[in-house]
Amino acid sequence: MENQFNPLQVEKYLKGISFPASKDDLIKQKENNKAHEQVLIILRKFSEGKYGSATEGAKEAKKYK
Repeated sequence: MENQFNPLQVEKYLKGISFPASKDDLIKQKENNKAHEQVLIILRKFSEGKYGSATEGAKEAKKYK
């Protein structure tokens, strides 16, 4: 994977999840979708709470780019 992280990768790997979803739900879905390890590293940095959509997840990921 490239060194440059693209927050849209988070959105891509959250397909199939039901929203709202917690940080832990997002991490589990990442594993189900076999996302790159870099995505997991970013998801672990997310704030606790609920995310209303994959787009919200991508916005959160931008904070850790």
